[in-house]
Amino acid sequence: MDPTRTRLTRFAERVTIIRAIGVIIVVFAIFTLLAALVEYLVEPQTFKTFGDACWWSIQTVSTVGYGDDVPETAGGRFVATLVMLFGMAFVPAVTSIIVAILVERGRRGVEREQFQRSHPEE
Repeated sequence: MDPTRTRLTRFAERVTIIRAIGVIIVVFAIFTLLAALVEYLVEPQTFKTFGDACWWSIQTVSTVGYGDDVPETAGGRFVATLVMLFGMAFVPAVTSIIVAILVERGRRGVEREQFQRSHPEE
């Protein structure tokens, strides 16, 4: 069996709301820091410090986008486009997957309880 599939299966079996929120936060933090680093390297004239790039990245991933610092080069705008798409698509996708896992687990639990009530000898 594929080790990645096994790891994902184990995660799905053990997921809780707290773990799900933790995974979402960690993934977003890593992505935000990587996006900031790439933008800082691609466009150092606009983002003079890594902190400035992090601020821009947080605004962009969260889709707030204050616009106080914006990429000016084609490379910077390409990175910004990826960051915006990630911010708009990833949160709902991950949230939907985790909610589906939790709902399915809840459904199985209800089915198990109903079975046990209707078959007390088993």
